[in-house]
Amino acid sequence: MSDRDQSTAPEWVFDRITDKGVLNLNGEDLGGEIPAWVFQLTDLRALNLSNCRLSGTIPAELSKLTNLICLGLSGNELTGAIPPELGQLTNLTLLWLNGNQLTGTIPVELGKLTNLTELLLDENQLSGAIPLKLGKLTNLTDLRLDGNQLTGAIPAELGKLTNLTGLWLGRNQLTGAIPAELGKLTSLTGLGLNDSRLTGAIPAELRNLMTLSVLLLQENQLRGTIPPGLGKLTNLTQLGLTGNQLTGAIPPELGKLANLTALWLHKNQLTGAIPAELGKLTNLTDLGLNGNQLTGAIPAELGKLTSLTQLGLSENQLTGAIPSELGELTNLTHLVLHENQLTGAIPAELGKLANLTDLRLDRNQLTGAIPAELGQLANLTGLGLHENQLRGAIPPELGKLANLTGLRLDRNLLTGTILSDLGKLTNLTYLVLHENQLTGAIPPELGKLANLTVLWLNGNHLTGSIPAELGKLTDLTDLRLSGNRLTGAIPPELGKLTNLTRLWLNGNRLTGTIPAELGMLTNLTDLLLDNSQLDDDHDGEIAGMIAAGETRTVEFKETLRSVRGSGKPEQASLKSIAALLNTNGGHLLIGIRDNGEACGIGDELEQFTNEDEMLIYLTQITEAGLGDVGRNMVHPEFRTYRGVRILVIRCDQSPDPVFIEERKGPKRIKKVYVRTGPQTKELDDPEELLKHFGSRAL
Repeated sequence: MSDRDQSTAPEWVFDRITDKGVLNLNGEDLGGEIPAWVFQLTDLRALNLSNCRLSGTIPAELSKLTNLICLGLSGNELTGAIPPELGQLTNLTLLWLNGNQLTGTIPVELGKLTNLTELLLDENQLSGAIPLKLGKLTNLTDLRLDGNQLTGAIPAELGKLTNLTGLWLGRNQLTGAIPAELGKLTSLTGLGLNDSRLTGAIPAELRNLMTLSVLLLQENQLRGTIPPGLGKLTNLTQLGLTGNQLTGAIPPELGKLANLTALWLHKNQLTGAIPAELGKLTNLTDLGLNGNQLTGAIPAELGKLTSLTQLGLSENQLTGAIPSELGELTNLTHLVLHENQLTGAIPAELGKLANLTDLRLDRNQLTGAIPAELGQLANLTGLGLHENQLRGAIPPELGKLANLTGLRLDRNLLTGTILSDLGKLTNLTYLVLHENQLTGAIPPELGKLANLTVLWLNGNHLTGSIPAELGKLTDLTDLRLSGNRLTGAIPPELGKLTNLTRLWLNGNRLTGTIPAELGMLTNLTDLLLDNSQLDDDHDGEIAGMIAAGETRTVEFKETLRSVRGSGKPEQASLKSIAALLNTNGGHLLIGIRDNGEACGIGDELEQFTNEDEMLIYLTQITEAGLGDVGRNMVHPEFRTYRGVRILVIRCDQSPDPVFIEERKGPKRIKKVYVRTGPQTKELDDPEELLKHFGSRAL
């Protein structure tokens, strides 16, 4: 029996108890439930079992330790409810239950612990309302209930806790307004009400919290304007109002918050200009104003915020030029100005931002050339200049941005060639240059971009052939070369791009046959080859299936094997169709011999007036033999392959078993066929049927 299973404390425990009655086992790997011997240590003044990998529930027997002034159980894996009996530990000053998996409501009995200075219940799964009786714990300095599932309103009674320095109620499901009474908590340094469902206005009374350093109200449903009185909270270092429904202008009074390091106002409905006074916040490291309805120019004064690492002004209605003064923000890692109405040239001074990792200037009305100085941004991982009116050539200096993972220059008016130096950007995952006026050949060096998943060069004036080297880009999922002036044959090497879901080659001047290798691109959902000069008697998809031979999902037949007008349609094709439906779906190719040779179905077609009549006949026999499944899950079409017409029958996988009735003497017997490898097989053993169909109804 281990020590923690015993009701009597082991000797080593007594060795750890100090003269002042403190047993601190924080971080010991006790595991299991809280040991029963703890309840015998009635003289303990402090018990800390935090981070001991404890599980199970909190025993009500802890209430026997009436001398406790500190009880720490945080950072374990405790479950169940908080025992109301803990309300009997009236000497407690510290109660730490945070960082567990506790459920149920907060016991009202905790309101009896009037000596408490710290009550930490955060990061659990507690539900229900915040008890009003917590407002009686007037000695509290730290109340943490954040990161639970608490509901209901914030009790106005919490405004009586005038000794509080920290009140953290965020990341719950609290509703209603922020009580004006919280403005009486004049000792507060931290107030977190974020990520809930609070409504109403921000109380003007919060201006009285002069010692506040952190105010987090983001991700609620707050309305109204930002109170100018918040500008009096000169000790603030963080002000978070993101993700509400705030309206009106940004108060220039916020420019008085000289200690502010983070100002988050994004994703509201703020209007008006960005106050120049924000340029006085020289300690700011993070300024987020994106996702509002701000207008006017970007104040040049923001160039004084030399501590900034992140500047987000995107998704507004800002106009005018990008201030060259932003080039002085040398600590910036993220400069995000996209989706505005900015005009003028991209300042060359942005090339000084040596720490920049993300530069987003897209979806504006910027003009002029792309500055070569951007090639100095050696730490850049993302560069978005798309959907502007930029002109000129792509600067060769961009080929030095070795850390780039994404480059978008699309939908501009760029001219010149695609630089072979872009092939040096081996970390690129997407390269998007479509809808410009680029000319010349596609550089074969792009085949070195082994991490590329997206390559869009469509809608330019590119010439020459498609480089076979693109076949090395085996991570590609989307390749678009359409709408250019490309010539020559489609490289068979593109058949190696087995992750492709989209391949657009249409709208070029390509010639030759469609490579059979394209049939290996089994993940393709979008293949566009039209408006070129390709031979139309060589279907790449069909060629790929035939090249792979008969499989679990592909079967060949020379004929449909039906005798028209006899009233006895041959069953062979129906068996194959049923087998595909009963397995993984697939294709039945009629007009193809077992060796893959195309013989066509010309002889059978002569029995019909036209192809449509033959399709109608096929539909009739599949519906008669297979029922509704034959109508809804069997899709025949004629295709040309190697100069002959063949019939391609695509079959979906049926959610239910498909039976075929066959005559055996005077009786008709239902049979089930499946595909096993390249063969069609009857399943007549009940165990085999159950194993094959699993949960599908039989």
